[in-house]
Amino acid sequence: MDPPSADNRDEDPEMEMQPIVPRGPVDPDGRKISRPNNNWMMPSSRGRGRMATAVAHGESIMAMADSDVKKKKMLLVFLGILMVALVGMVAVKGDAVELEKIVEEGEIEVAHHDDTTATTVVEEAATASSSSSTPAVHTIDLDGYLPKSMVTASDYVLPGTENAPPLSAAKGRPYYPIINHFQNRNPTGFYAKMWGYFDLEDPDPKWKGKMRPQPDFAAVPNRDVKSTDFPDGAWQKDKEYMTRFLEEAKKLVNRTIEAVYGEWGVGIPQDGSVELTDEFMVNREAFYKWPKPSEQTLDGITRRFIHHIMTGDSFKLVLGGHSAAAGHGAGFNASYVHQAGLVLEPVFAHLGVEFRSYNFAQGGMGTFQQALAGMDLRGKDADMLIWDSSMTEKSPPLTNFFYRQGLLAGNRAPFLYSGGGADPAAFEAIGASVGGYGALGYSPITTSEEQAKTLPWAARYDKCGPGGAAALCDSQKYDGKCWVEREDFTPAVKQDDLVGGQAKWHPGPKVHRARGRALALSVLFMLQHALDKWEELGTESGHPVAEEHWHVTDFYNGIKEKVPTVDGCYPGWKIGVTRRGLRETNQTDGRRLDLEGEWPSRLCNIPMQGRTLWGPRNNPMESSLLSILKPNAFGDVDPNILGSPAYMKGPDYFPPDRAAPWSTPPEPEVNPWEIAGSRRLLDNANASNAQQINSGNFLSSIEKENLPSAEEEAIARGKVNATALRILAEDPDAIVPGLGIDVKWGLSGVCDGTTHAWCERTKDVKCLYSAAQDNRGVLCFNPLSGWVVFDVKNVKNGFIGARIEAWRGAGEIETAKGWKEVNNGGSGNYKKEGLERHLLQKAQQERDARYVEEMTNRIEEDMLLDDSSPRRLGGGQSCGASGDYIFEFAINGKIVASWDKDAFCAHYTRTGYNMDLVKLLDDEGVTGDFELAMRMSPAHSNQNSVMCITHLYWS
Repeated sequence: MDPPSADNRDEDPEMEMQPIVPRGPVDPDGRKISRPNNNWMMPSSRGRGRMATAVAHGESIMAMADSDVKKKKMLLVFLGILMVALVGMVAVKGDAVELEKIVEEGEIEVAHHDDTTATTVVEEAATASSSSSTPAVHTIDLDGYLPKSMVTASDYVLPGTENAPPLSAAKGRPYYPIINHFQNRNPTGFYAKMWGYFDLEDPDPKWKGKMRPQPDFAAVPNRDVKSTDFPDGAWQKDKEYMTRFLEEAKKLVNRTIEAVYGEWGVGIPQDGSVELTDEFMVNREAFYKWPKPSEQTLDGITRRFIHHIMTGDSFKLVLGGHSAAAGHGAGFNASYVHQAGLVLEPVFAHLGVEFRSYNFAQGGMGTFQQALAGMDLRGKDADMLIWDSSMTEKSPPLTNFFYRQGLLAGNRAPFLYSGGGADPAAFEAIGASVGGYGALGYSPITTSEEQAKTLPWAARYDKCGPGGAAALCDSQKYDGKCWVEREDFTPAVKQDDLVGGQAKWHPGPKVHRARGRALALSVLFMLQHALDKWEELGTESGHPVAEEHWHVTDFYNGIKEKVPTVDGCYPGWKIGVTRRGLRETNQTDGRRLDLEGEWPSRLCNIPMQGRTLWGPRNNPMESSLLSILKPNAFGDVDPNILGSPAYMKGPDYFPPDRAAPWSTPPEPEVNPWEIAGSRRLLDNANASNAQQINSGNFLSSIEKENLPSAEEEAIARGKVNATALRILAEDPDAIVPGLGIDVKWGLSGVCDGTTHAWCERTKDVKCLYSAAQDNRGVLCFNPLSGWVVFDVKNVKNGFIGARIEAWRGAGEIETAKGWKEVNNGGSGNYKKEGLERHLLQKAQQERDARYVEEMTNRIEEDMLLDDSSPRRLGGGQSCGASGDYIFEFAINGKIVASWDKDAFCAHYTRTGYNMDLVKLLDDEGVTGDFELAMRMSPAHSNQNSVMCITHLYWS
């Protein structure tokens, strides 16, 4: 193994490749391997020649050490091949493979021979096959398997956004769902000849080209239908179908594993074109050591895999973390969780499962601001959860809270990954699945620019030799660029040369790629184990396998119920540190309402909920603060909804982006996601008509002058609430939704944490290929804005709290600019029409653009301090930069508290850097749906004072 003398991973020891204990090679064909012990002996050069021959026909390498019974089978195989060779019929690989299938009835264990002459003949046959013409391609009619329509990740529609443009946050990004095992079959791809392809065809002529019947999975929790619910004809109960499916599935998984190995030059393709030298085998053994989890964890993940494949459920890999995990310096899509997802998504698609990787890491922050919302911001259907925030969250209880909310607050009980200083091992005691993903342990060393060209594409400049060569890797650490020219769109601003965010603690794309591939391999090995187990269960008891092996509801619930028994969350009774403690009396009913600042540690053991305007986040519109805002008298949750706010803005060009040469290996270099069988996604119905879709969105001078008022449009929609309008005009203190709130959404487009997102793709962005999704939207109000009213539903544990920023200045409120009284006398800006309304909307759009720039700069400033632990322990936000004020909040129409500036500051609870929180309700006996309102009192507040809410939490 080459010494890692100048590895460009050295700047981030948590991501550094580790030396690996050797293990046996992967069976590239997916067949079960017998391993009588853990010792594997390096074969002789002659034996490796026989291995190459075996792999040329898609067979196992490890099984060459098996019993005499297998050798007899191998002899039959050899005699068959020898017979063909002697009569001159071995012309193409496909012929030899077909003969082997006949001899062994489709189950070839190995191709092992002790006779030198026989070996020579087989090697000659392999040589002939690998140099021959392309084998016949097995195609099938896919028309009956293709989805008829597109879907979006969420069915939620914010009232008033029904006509939002394509690919806006309000509309979402449509895509074709995964509905069967055939729709992404790709037998003619470039890599199919060398590596093989997913070659499944329905064995029953009755069902060829047709969708088989399925039970109503949605009718039961977690899709746990009974085995008797599968109708006649369902593939899950068809023995012949299941046999073929599992055979192809296992080949698929092993082919993908070999492709990842092949990226670094140690994989074995199906065509047998690799020579297994001593050096090759040593490097291969060092490449990756799967940190095999416990049998309990393997049982749990096997149950999950079988369930999801049987029921067509989704599979979601979710990461929370800091700026390094977010991919700053490398690019969002280059981040390691997405580099894993890139490989895994096509594998799961062949298995009928929609796979998504989610990166919810946020620059300059940690994970606590998300975890306090349970899984509402990260997705309730997470299957695997990764914490990676060691630079910004030093406290072990923060990590513990992240994991336990993952188990408590979602629909599932996800597999918990360790790494980066996080250890979820304690949760294994309650039945949770936990484990690590290890690291790659071998990469060929680069010694010069010329020599680098001879290395596998992924390995170039990955490790560099000592001396002057070490600078080569440093010079190539950050190679992610910002744009690839396309014929239908040109950015309005010059694109930067490289993705921004380079810092010594931000790894480059190569480190992310290597870490992502290790993560992908860990999933693939667990999937391999699950498929073996599924095959074994089916052989023992038939298909479908017994419910006890794949139902997940009791499995999930059993874990959730035991979470409170796990130690390690906040000890004692409080979370965070306050400026100083106060107690208030509930003014509504005389009961003592514990508003002392610290947040109760009981939050560790109850499922939290939440909404925010920060991102990325799951289902951005549904998980936003806007989704729980109560509509105002004109029927709008946002008084500026008709003024083209950022969430109603579409992109300036359609997906997909052109392939990036710095991240996509050129043919014939090994490309694992193409080898796995990736497809070209047509996610947008208008993708074939790509154009600069917003380039003509301008109003003429006549149109501007004739713009109707927003009030007229509201009346035309039939949304005006006459009673609320009257109250607004007569009583400025009435607790009804105000007309002067300002929603600064932040980034436009779909920013949902996936690589399928289409986030801030506008012509003025300086690095479109960075695909950054860090977002810090805010909902702001001042004394003239009126009340901000939220509908907080399903409160079960008597807790409500918020993250509120009191430090912003007077210029934050564009909506109420120029007003002299609350809600502008009860009409807000709704009566403005013509040119006046046009200028207002233009000012709001310019404000949105300024805010995105300011927000981006603030995030970048925070990231510069990501490695500075001292700043995370002290300090705090300003409690008000623009004079004195009275902050009031009410629950169900009754004011609970009125805090002046000092009192408000005293209630701030600091839980981490940039995480000052305010508790609004803490009473375990209170449950139900609540109306929560807040404002700055107009009679007692400086008119320039401003507050902005970013997160609302409850349980």
